[in-house]
Order: sequence, then C-alpha cells, then structure tokens
Amino acid sequence: LKPRTGRAAAAVALLPGAAAMEGLFEVFFSGRELRAGSPTSPRGGNSWAASGAGVEAYEENRITDQVMNYMSSPNDGTQPPTPSEIRSLPSGGRWDQLLEPGRSAELLEALPDIFKGDPPVRCGANAELVGLSCAFGEAYAQQVFSAAAVAKTLELVRGFWEPSSKSNVQRLAIANGSQLIIVGDTHGQLEDVLWLFFKYGKPSATNQYLFNGDIVDRGGHSLEILLLLLALKRDIPASVHLTRGNHEDVQCGIHFGFRTEMQHKFGNRIGGILWNICGNFVFPLMPLAAIVDGVLTGGRSFAVLHGGVPVDCPGQTGPIRLEEDLALLDRTRPTLQATQDFHSHVMFNMLWADPAENLEGKRSNNHGRGNRFLANDTLEFCSANRIAFVVRSHEVPRNLRGAVASHSSKIFTVFSASNYMGSTGNKGGVFLCEVGKGLSLKEHWAPAWPDLAKLFAKHYKARSAVERFNIAEEVEKGGSAVGDSGEVASPRAPLPVPPAARQQQEERDARFVMERICENKDQLFNNFRGVDHNLTGLIPKDKWVHAMLAQLQPVSDCITPALLERLHSYWGLGELVGYVRFLHRFQIRGPDHCEGAPDLMREVSRLRRQLIDAPSQSLERLLDPNGDRSVSQQEFIQFLPQFNIDVPPQHAGALYETMCQFCRQEPLTLDSTVLCLSIMSRDPPPVNQWSPIAEQIGTEILKYGQTYAGAFRVWDTDRDGFLQLDELQQGLQQLPATQHIDRGSIINFMNYMEGMGVTNRRVSMFEFVRAVAPRTLALELHSSMLKELLKRVWICRPALQTLLAQCDRRATNTVSVQEFRRCLGEINNQLEQRGRPMLTDAQVASICEIAGCGTKTIHYDRFISGLHVVDLGRA
Repeated sequence: LKPRTGRAAAAVALLPGAAAMEGLFEVFFSGRELRAGSPTSPRGGNSWAASGAGVEAYEENRITDQVMNYMSSPNDGTQPPTPSEIRSLPSGGRWDQLLEPGRSAELLEALPDIFKGDPPVRCGANAELVGLSCAFGEAYAQQVFSAAAVAKTLELVRGFWEPSSKSNVQRLAIANGSQLIIVGDTHGQLEDVLWLFFKYGKPSATNQYLFNGDIVDRGGHSLEILLLLLALKRDIPASVHLTRGNHEDVQCGIHFGFRTEMQHKFGNRIGGILWNICGNFVFPLMPLAAIVDGVLTGGRSFAVLHGGVPVDCPGQTGPIRLEEDLALLDRTRPTLQATQDFHSHVMFNMLWADPAENLEGKRSNNHGRGNRFLANDTLEFCSANRIAFVVRSHEVPRNLRGAVASHSSKIFTVFSASNYMGSTGNKGGVFLCEVGKGLSLKEHWAPAWPDLAKLFAKHYKARSAVERFNIAEEVEKGGSAVGDSGEVASPRAPLPVPPAARQQQEERDARFVMERICENKDQLFNNFRGVDHNLTGLIPKDKWVHAMLAQLQPVSDCITPALLERLHSYWGLGELVGYVRFLHRFQIRGPDHCEGAPDLMREVSRLRRQLIDAPSQSLERLLDPNGDRSVSQQEFIQFLPQFNIDVPPQHAGALYETMCQFCRQEPLTLDSTVLCLSIMSRDPPPVNQWSPIAEQIGTEILKYGQTYAGAFRVWDTDRDGFLQLDELQQGLQQLPATQHIDRGSIINFMNYMEGMGVTNRRVSMFEFVRAVAPRTLALELHSSMLKELLKRVWICRPALQTLLAQCDRRATNTVSVQEFRRCLGEINNQLEQRGRPMLTDAQVASICEIAGCGTKTIHYDRFISGLHVVDLGRA
C-alpha cells in the first residue's frame, strides 16, 4: 500500500445526483428525529442510551489500549489446531444432522425451539455473564451440536473466501426483483437474528442479507449465529454475505465473551480447539468491506464496512481507496490489534474507528477505539472511492434508534441487537435495500425466547412473508393476536421501558460508577478531604457530587451530575456523606470459589473494638512477646488470630507492609503498631469542642520527644495499664498547654476520650492514643488502607489476561503458578515505567494464593472474569 500525496478536494456537489440523494434520505428518515441525541450532541437525547453507549465505549477503549501494548505479532495468544486435534473431536450431538448440507432451512426453523428455555442476555448489568446466556452449559455437546459437527461447519469458510487479497473487498450487485438487508452488530443475540429472518424473510438469492461484523461476543449464542449463517451460505451462496467486525478478533474474543462461550459449552480443552479454529481460520478469512451496486439511482454505489474511514494512519497522506489500496493488504490475521505497520493501522481503523462531529470530539477520543474521522474525511473517502455514502455499524446510536445519520448523511450507523446486552433499551435496526429505491430503515424488538419459539411454531411455515411481517409488527406494538390461546408474545424491551429493564439499567450504572470509584479511591479521597476543612470525615451532598465529578467525569463522560444524584439516592447516602466509610463500602473481590481478600478495614476495626479497653501491659505482651520494643511481621501475623481476626497470613503480611509504609519503619516499633491499630477504622474519631484540645495535647507530647503510647506509660504511675482521673490530671498539668486546666475540664476531657471506647471512669492506651493523635494522621492511614490488594490486578486485568493467553496458545485457560507470577512481574514492569506503585513480593504471593486457591495450576480466565466489585453498604 503506497501512501499518496495530496488530498481529494471533491465536495458532495460533485458527486452524481447529490441533490437527489439528499432528498432520498429525507424520505428514508420519514420525519423521525434520528439525529436527536446523536454524536452531534453527545449530551443530548436519552440518558439511558448515552450511559449504555458510554459504558461500552469506555470498556473497549480501556481493554484495547492495554492489549495493544502487548501485541508483538498478529498471532499472539492463539495457535492453529493440528489436523489430528480436529479429527479427534467427539461427535454425537442430538441436532448434528441439522448442520448437514441442504438442511440450513430446517436449522433456522429448529433453533427457536432448541433454545426456548434459555435466559435473556443480562451481561450489561453484570459483566461476569458475558458469553453465558445459554442454559445447556457443558451438556451442549450432547444435547445440541457436537464439537466435530461444529468444526466441520466452521471450516466451510475455506471455500467461501480466498486467503488472497482478492477477497478483502466483496462487490455485491443487487438485481431487479431482489433486495439486500444490511444487518449491524448482533453480538451473540441469536433472538435478534431469528427475529429478522421471521420478519423480513429467510435468506435466499433474491432476499440477501449482509451481516456487517460483530456477530460474536457479549451474548451467549455467537456460535449458533456463525453456524446458521455459514450453513445458509453453503446451501445458497448468494443468500448471506459477511464482513469482519472488530470483535471477530482473538483478542476481543478473549476479553468480551466468545471464548468464554465456547468453553462454557465444550469445556476448556475442546472449547479451546474450536476457539482456535475461529481465531485462525474463520475470522482471518472474513472480508473487510463490501461495495453495493444496483440499489441507488444513477449507477451510484455505496460502501459497507464495520468501523469507519481510516485516517491519521502512520504514513497516510490521502484517503484510502477500497479496491486499489486494500488489494495490497494481507487481511488474514487472527488479531488486528497488533498495529506495527501502515497496513495493520488501516485495517484496525476500518474495524474500530468512529465518526466525530467536530475537532473537539476527535481530540477527546481514546486511541484504543481507533482514530476518529471528521465530515471532510468522509467526503474525501467517498469521492476517492466513487461512492455515495458509507454504511457502518460498531456502536449503539445514542438516540436508541436502529440507525443514525452523521456527516451530512454521508455516514449511516446501523445496529441490530435490540436491547443490547439486556440493559441498553435500544431498538434494533436494519437497512432494506431495493433496486432504484435506496435504503429504508426498519426497526425491531426481538421477543424473548419462549415467545419466539411459539411464534415460529405457529406462523413460520403457515404464513406468507407479508403475513409474518404484519404479525411481527403487531407483536412489537404489544398486540395479542399472535400467541396460542390469546397469549401475548411481548417484546423483550418495549417502550416505555418496563421497571425490570430500568432496574437493570440502574444496576449497570451503579456497577460502572462503583468500579470507577475503586480505581480512583486515592484521588477521590484527596478530593473529599480537600473540601473537608475541619477534617470531620463528613462533606455535604453538593460537595460530594462536585468532588466525584472532578475525578470521574474526565474518565468517562457518561458520569454526569444527574447520574450521581440518582446514585446518591440509590446508595442511601445522607445529606452529609461520611467519605471514608463511603469509599470503603466498595471493594474489589476475587471469584466466589476462591478464598478472597478479606475486608482488612473491617477486621482491624473489629480488632480495635476488642482492644479498646485492654490494659496496656497485656496488649504489649501480646504484640511484643520478646520484649524488644518492636513488632516483626511474624509477631503481627501471630497476634491477630488470638482475637479471632479472620485474616489469612499472606493478607496479614500485606497489612503489615501497609503499616510499615505509612510509618516509614520496618520493622514497626511497638508504639507505631499501637498508633496504627488505635486510629484505623472506617469512621474518623468524633468531633466536638474537645477535639482541637486533644490534638494540641498530642502535639505537645511529640514536642517533648515522646510517642503517644510512651506518654501514656509515663502518666500511668500505678502501672495498672489505665489512666485514672488523678493520673490524667497530673499528666496534663506537665504540659504547657494544659498546666492550668481545672478538674471539671479534666473530667469532661476524660469523658471525651472514653467516648472513643468504653465509659468506665478510666482511659485505656487505645482510647488515649486515638483521642490525641492528629485527625490528619488518621485520614492519611485511611487513605493508605484504601489501596486494596487486588486493585492493580483489577485495573490491569486486560493486559494480564492477554499476557496469560500468550502463555496458553492452546486456549486451555490454565497456566502454572510460575507462569502467572511471571506475568504479574511484567505488569509490575509496566507499572514502574508509568511511575505507579508496584506490587510488593508479599502482595504478588497473596494474589497467586487467591488465584490458585492453593493449587499449582491457575485457571486464569475464571480468576480474572470472577474479579468483581461489591457494595458492602453500611455494614
């Protein structure tokens, strides 16, 4: 591919029939406000759509950005299965015969009944469910399709498209009497695909379908969509056409659900073989784009590609020409995220890029999702390729409609998965293309599995295409003349949005913000503390919203004041927000089957409550059994179980390291250990008129070269381990700030200190230290405690999963503990290069222990996908 000099200068007016085309699209939109809430005004339109699309864009940006740093070749993370592995795949699936040649029509008709008991897609509200909305599990190979039958069908692609560049772009000529239906992203939602065939007719030579990529990932039926489309194309080659999407990529499939789906259905070993067939044989052969002839008047053509117009590629000086420039590319790559050269950048952007309406939108783009292109880029691309416009997919329209127009109706985005991921609330759409009539948008809501099965059983064979279309329209309006015995077959997400769907939206939004809170706790703590001028640990609601926005809105623009107002109520927060407890309530946890990281703040708070009234001598003997006035890590680990504190040794070691870092000591002195355990809690000490006096006393103690615990020992003249009223008075009168304090004030001050623990007319060492230690010190320790063990693994999990997959090219989902530790070491190298805190040896050991559950082999996919954020509420 040769970079060219100069820029195409043609405007829309120079294209044949431009004025007529603009008029055509006014008809095509039929007065529906499809531009409302589109990328022209990203804050406008439906907030549900904005948040749903924003969440997905954020996740794809984050994952792709990390993954691309570790891609050294297009084959990273995968290995072609050997012929003997494929031959050894077991057969004997109940419905294997439906995958045989000539039976694709029967397959289409049978699928609704086969999967009628499956749950709806819910991965939008719970990311742990990606790829898992199929009820058969590992019984799939016996109850549905065997691995051998699946492999045989997947390998059909070898006969559909040549590996040479001739198949990079397919040219589709639509003849009179035929129509082409352009389908956008379906993402494993087989219900939508079957509903399209019910509503618009089964694929044939005169009723052709073009699936514009992103067939796989997210939903739990990516495999069945692939099998169905390939079987239909085998039986009637002109009936189905496909282009590759950004998710037809081994790296996307690792992170977004397709590999999980395959192994959920076939187990790790066999699922890994089938996954590698897709990654090495199916995805690389899929064409990158299509040019459609015969639909528009005046002999004009249009292009269909998944992402967008490639711009700003290294070395690029002009618009890419589809048939000339792409003929020089080798598209046969398992992943397009290894962007080392000009060719790979062009292909990546064809599948990943999004349109931007202005320079601000272009500049705000995270490069992980491709280089955004502007209207003038689109015009030049259309001119250079002699096309009228571009149809793309790749993203849910922000207006929640089936399609949206941008760049002066030169770019049309169509998306076909209705109620995407079970929580987005969008209509699905397709473009019907008829000769001389241009494009017509059709929208749909796919029914749930039980209703879909009834509709197919009752109407698919018995009714004509026109009758089925009318039935489908009635179903989508909530009509009742479609089911058996008057039963209503209702759409999965009709408008207005039902309460259950709204609840899923709330759960999705809450989960998304909770995750961002866990990733940004340090910065949020500093923001909150910055507006807490009296260090009370409490801030008003309006300041909470402002501080949250200041940190999180730059991370994702779908976090808005309105969303935070809703979440303030959803989380049951008061007008004054205790921000230490608020930040602590959201915790990163490991998979449920593994021994997770304990809630250290809760356990230490529980320990403090047990020790709050302990005599100082007993406390010191337990913490420092050898009497050397220091507490080693081993002594600390042995100390905790004596009070039934549920912290495994490796996590106790990590807690000790946090205390050492906070005190800048190792080992810790006895008095530093007492200080940490005294002030560590989810709530700062209470504030009243005695708080500044208590801190002043603490300052005087330090000025005289003593520690807080050391002063307590000196003042405890009777050595009973407590301060009585007289001892407290004598001690206070030794300090300049309180040498003239009267007895009544001493009694009040004693009451203040007892308010830290137990009211019994005496003050323990813990009560004393907690009272006189500066509040700033307590807040700094709270900040240190917010650095959770799994946080850096959570943040870097896309990179970690990519590195682990490179150690596991056969896709078994298992690595040794040594390999896992080595990959954590690479993550540490990256953290160091970016100037971020690294994992300590003790933390690495703890993470390996959690991931391996005490075994020598780590099921890394289960560990990484099982990482999740929990809300501990007010517990």
